[in-house]
Amino acid sequence: MDGSEIKRILGTSVFEIRRANDLSQEKFAELIGKDKNTINRIESGVNFVTSDTYAILCNIFNVHPSILMMRRPVYFLKEHVNYRNKINELLKTFSVDKLQEIYNILSVMNK
Repeated sequence: MDGSEIKRILGTSVFEIRRANDLSQEKFAELIGKDKNTINRIESGVNFVTSDTYAILCNIFNVHPSILMMRRPVYFLKEHVNYRNKINELLKTFSVDKLQEIYNILSVMNK
């Protein structure tokens, strides 16, 4: 793996999550404080991003930094994003005990 491949992986992830969230390049550029040409260069794997921009991407998309470095993550399919958002909203309402129960259930389901 080299730097070019890393830029392509990030670019693909940014493209897919942007599209899954129904954001145009223009709107996305506005959200992260960049211009459309910069977004195009990131998504096409020409440019990488600074650590500050990487953090902004993670915060806007509500994802862990490692998600953006996955090769074509299924995570970005629109229906997955919708469910993830609904689940995140529900989780905010649960107590720590309930969250532990949910975690235990998910751990069993994931085996």
